[in-house]
This record gives sequence, structure tokens and C-alpha cells, in this order.
Amino acid sequence: MERMIITVARQYGSGGKAVGEKLARRLGIDFYGKEELMALAKERPDYEEVRSFYEEQPVNSLLYAIAMNEAVGDAGEIPFRRIRELCGGRSCVLVGRCGNYIFKDQENCVRIFIYASMDKKIQWIQNMMDLPARKAEKVIKETENERAQFHKYYTGEEWGCVNHYDLCIDAGILGTEKTVDVILDYLKSRGLIDHD
Repeated sequence: MERMIITVARQYGSGGKAVGEKLARRLGIDFYGKEELMALAKERPDYEEVRSFYEEQPVNSLLYAIAMNEAVGDAGEIPFRRIRELCGGRSCVLVGRCGNYIFKDQENCVRIFIYASMDKKIQWIQNMMDLPARKAEKVIKETENERAQFHKYYTGEEWGCVNHYDLCIDAGILGTEKTVDVILDYLKSRGLIDHD
């Protein structure tokens, strides 16, 4: 298998991280989520400079407002370069961190978006965090709003817009395992991995 980068953007509560982890395991390639990237980044001298990017911290509203009045500039230059370096020259699955944008021009990059209905996301969050449905829905909406602002700030693009992904899957319908199966079938159809 040639080098392949699979980026996974995800709605909060859709199970996108779990999909990314299982996909990486089944392909036998590296997985980079928040914890993995931060562990690697902490070993570098400029960690504090890009920490908020690795953590996908909400963009300060004043900073965000100023940035949106200007063209997308150099906001992502340093963190994007660091992500490229951390992912190295090997195949990997990268969850979040504007990966679909960072690697969009990379040969053998597959950009995936995982989503689910609000009911399914509420159910997922309730199971993970033991919250009542109303609170879970509030957390989902806040987190997704933060992700949208984060993505727009660093890329100038609308988060979740289908035109920025190769494959969008409703994991709420399929579940984690079947979603991974669909992605593997897609990779096979593109000739990026061998057929069984």
C-alpha cells in the first residue's frame, strides 16, 4: 500500500473518533487524534505556540470577529506545517484539526465526514457522559458551533460542507463497524488498498 492519509471530520456525538481508531487498526496504520498529536507535539519546542490548535480550542470571539473581516491569512501556517510534520511520511488516519484542508492537495488523501441525526448524537453523548437529553443536546450544539468557528477561522471554509470531503457517512444509521466497512470498500474502489 502506498502512503495514504485519511482525514476524519466529525459531528460531535457521531462516533467519528471511534470510526477513525477502528479504521486505523484494520488498515494497520497510525492513528492521530487529540491525545496522540499532543503527545508528539509536547516533545517540540514550539508546543505552546500551537497548543490551542491541537486541542481544537474555541476561537476567541473577538479574535474570530477580527479574522472574519479579513481574508484568510497566515492563521494556520505554523499549525498546518506542524501537523504535516507530525503525520510524517507514513500512512495515517487523522481526526479533526482541519485535516481535510491541510492535506486536500496531497495525493492519496481521502477526506471523510462522519455525521448522525441529533437523536443519535444525543443518545451517544448520554451514554458517554451520563447527561439528560436536553443537556446533551446543548453540549452537542455548542461543540459543533465551536468546531465550525475553529474550521472557518483556520481555513476560510464552511465546516461540514460536502464539497470539501470525498465521502460523507451517517454513522448513526450504520454504526461504527459498518461505517468502517463502507470506508474500506470506498478505499478499495479507488484502488488505494487491495481487494481481499
